[in-house]
Amino acid sequence: MIQRGSPQRLWPLRLSAWQAWSVVGLALLHVACESDERSVPAAEPVADRVVSVSTMLTTAREVVDTASLPAELAPMRRAVLAAEVVGTVVKVHVEQGDTVRTGELLIEIDTRDLRQRLVEAEAVARHRSELFVRAEKLLAKRSITENQYLDAITERDVAEAQLATARLMLEKSRLVAPWSGAVAARHIEVGDYLVPGQKVVELLEVRRLKARSPVASSDVPYVRLGLAAELRLDIFPDEVFRGVVTSLAAELDSTARTLDIEVEIDNSTGRLRPGMYARLEIPRRTYPSAVLVPLAAIVELEESRVVYVVEDGRAVQRHIELGPVVGDEILVTSGLRAGEQLISEGQHQVSPGQRVEPIDA
Repeated sequence: MIQRGSPQRLWPLRLSAWQAWSVVGLALLHVACESDERSVPAAEPVADRVVSVSTMLTTAREVVDTASLPAELAPMRRAVLAAEVVGTVVKVHVEQGDTVRTGELLIEIDTRDLRQRLVEAEAVARHRSELFVRAEKLLAKRSITENQYLDAITERDVAEAQLATARLMLEKSRLVAPWSGAVAARHIEVGDYLVPGQKVVELLEVRRLKARSPVASSDVPYVRLGLAAELRLDIFPDEVFRGVVTSLAAELDSTARTLDIEVEIDNSTGRLRPGMYARLEIPRRTYPSAVLVPLAAIVELEESRVVYVVEDGRAVQRHIELGPVVGDEILVTSGLRAGEQLISEGQHQVSPGQRVEPIDA
């Protein structure tokens, strides 16, 4: 029982001024928080938010998978014409860059010495032939021996051979084009003294060109003689030059593991030049009914690739398998069908089941 006037039992119930105000503040804060919680509406579920996306309708079409290879253009044929006889150059009929025809005379040399030798050879051959005829008559009369007759035959044959050689040397003094082409280089000038084997003119056949290219070992099974190919050059961006495979190397390069091929290209217009770089496109596989999607529509996950399609107003995730790249598109081998509404832009802002609003179907 608490006795009156006993202050020792009442002191725990007394509060200082600052303690009292603290209690009041906490109470007011609690009331304010409860009021704010009642005034803020509940957050809308993510799947119920509408996201605007761009879409496209997938279609099926025939697609040819091609291998794009670096290539260098080379002349169909190249020949370095050299002198075959000695002589001084007296006239040059061609310059670098000229086009020549088969049999066209390229240079002339001083042939006076060769012509003199031909005259001498003709005289000797004529004399030896007359001696042979006389020996035949004498042998018939038993006026000469058999050995003398054989000597006459030998001398006649040697004279005829020397005459043929003189004629051939005079003929070889005329340096003519073995086939039609373009002069790539001229190595002599008027007044030069030529010796056999000396370079005179370098000739290229440029009406047809060869595109040389290395093919990766994985693409070798698709390459064969007669295969049609296309050539593209940066300097002619809107044009395609067509050709066929005309040569395959016998073995792969042991270091690069590539097979060298040659594709013959028509160049009758003369617009292409040897030494130009190009891209050679070789067909590998044909897909008669392929579904292609933009590369930008693919979403990369940790272990797979997906796209999103629109079904009943919501985004649906599709796991896909991919094939070759064709330009800025890629072939989908499984997981997507033709006729579906593909999300082409905005796919990174949606999740499976997300409500979407196509802005261009």
